[in-house]
Amino acid sequence: MKENNQITTEVSRLLGVPSQWLNKFTVVSLIFLVWILFLDKYNVFASSKINGIISKMENEKKSYESKIAQAILDKQDLEKNHEKYAREKHLMHKPGEQIVIIEKQKAE
Repeated sequence: MKENNQITTEVSRLLGVPSQWLNKFTVVSLIFLVWILFLDKYNVFASSKINGIISKMENEKKSYESKIAQAILDKQDLEKNHEKYAREKHLMHKPGEQIVIIEKQKAE
């Protein structure tokens, strides 16, 4: 028992913690925390990576939803007025007409 006490005292001195803290419960708890935080399949790093992927996919979903809404509006516009849609989107014109394209300049 005296030898075990010396080992505990030496380990506590090396770790810089009181020797009362070195018992089987704290050692097992420490091992458990290290396992969960770093060695488990769903550790801290994997969880943060998964959260980043989820947020990226949610942003893509919002983008696709807005594109779908715009496509639905374009479809409704096409169904209502074929000529306007063809002239604006595909630059079609009647014989003898000229097309003038005015582009907005991007602010630099």
